Amino acid sequence: MTINIPVSPDYQLTSDERNIIVKERYFSDPTKAPNWAKRLAENPDADPTPQEKWREVAFHSTVERALMDVMNRRLRSSDATSLAELARLIREFRGELAALLTVEGIR
Repeated sequence: MTINIPVSPDYQLTSDERNIIVKERYFSDPTKAPNWAKRLAENPDADPTPQEKWREVAFHSTVERALMDVMNRRLRSSDATSLAELARLIREFRGELAALLTVEGIR
């Protein structure tokens, strides 16, 4: 049995028998693929819509470490320019986690 828990729109936690896995959402644009012109020639109805996909970006031994990794990834991708902004982002992330725990009835 494995877990599959959305943490935010861009991150989710899954697991295998040894790890808690952090997955990150990304979009794959088929029109940028090297074989797109060939695919389109073979099938004029080929869907050019970007597809949502998930990639494994980190493996952790505990849920706590996985959640800290998600928070750190979000902080690194932020536009924060001061410690005060980082502190605000950390509070927001902790608030989101608290809301998830409350919704799930864990709290």
